[in-house]
Amino acid sequence: MTSFQSRSDPGIHVSRKVQISRIASRVFALISLIAVTQFAYAITPSIPQGDIVIELERVCDGLTSPVYATGAGDRSDRLFIVDQVGTIRILDSDYGTCLAEPFLDLSSKIVEVNPFFDERGLLGVAFHPRYKHNGRFFVRYSAPRAGDPGEPCFGTSRGCHEEILAEYNVGNEGPNVADAASERILFRVDEPQFNHDGGTVAFGPDGFLYFALGDGGGAHDGLADSPPSHGPFGNGQNIETVLGSMLRIDVDGEPDPGLEYAIPADNPFAGATPGADEIFAYGLRNPYRFSFDDGTRGDGKLYVADVGQNLFEEVNVVQNGGNYGWVIAEGFHCFDPFAPFSPPASCPGTGLHGEPLLNPIAEYNHGDGIAVIGGFVYRGRQAPSLRGKYVFGDFSRSFFLAEGRLFWLDTQGVSTDIFEFRLNESNDDLNLFLLGFGEDDDGELYVLTSESLGPTGNTGKVWQLVVPADQENNKRARGAFRTTLSGDAEVPPVATDGHGNVVITANPSGVRYTLVVNGLQDIVAAHIHCASDSANGPVGVTLFSGGPVTRDGVLVQAPLSDVNPGNACGWTGLNDLIEAMDAGNTYVNVHTLSNLPGEVRGQLR
Repeated sequence: MTSFQSRSDPGIHVSRKVQISRIASRVFALISLIAVTQFAYAITPSIPQGDIVIELERVCDGLTSPVYATGAGDRSDRLFIVDQVGTIRILDSDYGTCLAEPFLDLSSKIVEVNPFFDERGLLGVAFHPRYKHNGRFFVRYSAPRAGDPGEPCFGTSRGCHEEILAEYNVGNEGPNVADAASERILFRVDEPQFNHDGGTVAFGPDGFLYFALGDGGGAHDGLADSPPSHGPFGNGQNIETVLGSMLRIDVDGEPDPGLEYAIPADNPFAGATPGADEIFAYGLRNPYRFSFDDGTRGDGKLYVADVGQNLFEEVNVVQNGGNYGWVIAEGFHCFDPFAPFSPPASCPGTGLHGEPLLNPIAEYNHGDGIAVIGGFVYRGRQAPSLRGKYVFGDFSRSFFLAEGRLFWLDTQGVSTDIFEFRLNESNDDLNLFLLGFGEDDDGELYVLTSESLGPTGNTGKVWQLVVPADQENNKRARGAFRTTLSGDAEVPPVATDGHGNVVITANPSGVRYTLVVNGLQDIVAAHIHCASDSANGPVGVTLFSGGPVTRDGVLVQAPLSDVNPGNACGWTGLNDLIEAMDAGNTYVNVHTLSNLPGEVRGQLR
């Protein structure tokens, strides 16, 4: 899932000593690459802290590398936790702990994962919608294979493998033990490199089973290799391969000839030439985690977090037949496999067959993290302030330091605007590697972490994500205000690609604000004005007045010591400002040289 990848040498008939030497050389090359890129391509962080404070309550520890967790949909209040090293463990609410005996142990079937770092292993589990009655569930895992001479991977300890989707059944020894002998392999595909394997498997609201695969691994979708290791077009844009795609199959219908499943009739290439029948959407690099907004009051949308390469991470809402751009685009930007740190000014807006390339709904740059970890739209009951928020995060700010982060975006607001959660009323970082998220049958969310970069040791933990009760009960008293900025909100509206967001937090310790802008040039000033939604008003507080600048990201983040003396709004202190914000009578306006009256605006709520 990481964004820093190097090519693997061809050849497989090498000694263990030579393999270790090669792995070590890649580690040193990776360190050098990261050092160079962070020095030469420093990117300003752009994700501000939002106004939602969370706590993480530990519910299970002693794991190795927990990457996913889910309920079984059977109302048993159990959480099934996927550990990358090959086991599925159960958090049983009756005991309040993880059961010692695994629900399923596939450690003998999966590849020997590399303890330094690996993206293979046991990656996902999904329970049939009628699991309570039929006991069927489905897993994704990586199995070893020797590889062929000339493939861009080496050996079996790291590199060549196959990705498998298999069906299992619960056993006869009770609900907490699966029948390990019941395996039925539904789907398998050879992977040329060890990374970009995807991992999630999930049932959609339509009853079909979805799973995703990355582009095959390495870098640049193989196009910068000589010869191109993923073919002349890369796998992401090649509809003849299932790699780099979201796949959808029917595990309940009569299997199609030669298959262990049926193909849904409305898959975009079902029965057509060219195109793999299983493809639902494509143009993806490494869709490591995806989820459906299928909880209470959800709209059923499919959210896919696609891990980027060198510069940008993205979140997509994926639709049937969509092409999401890789390797032509990374995030909202064009991508050149021969100059991956220099996005071209223009690129084709269509795929190989003339279909449009679809943009993500949100992106962030590598100043905020190196690998997006997809989560879930919150539809639980314990934290009303989270409802409708897509909760996700990033593996870490850097490859070797444990600096994972937790984000959210509002699915019912301006989805391009990403915010970072506050942890326990402080600015403390997570200080752990973020490996995944989980969702139980009640829609409550879990955060999965480790202190180790790779699948080794026993520092893996599962935490329940909780919003403190005092925040929920005293949200108004705490004084948290925010707005999204757009040209449409200007009076009159302004045509612009610019956008941004503002967060103002007022509490007994003082007032702080963060102003983020994107797509704006030559910013002259930013103010809080006093007026309603549809009116223009005078300046009450100056947030920024530093002269013309050209910059994306956090424009300013600072305490607000007082209001401007003699301001035209008549405010005599910060309390007057807070009352005006609470009444909905304030807005933030950002002024530029090209739009001096204001280019983007938003009403504070």
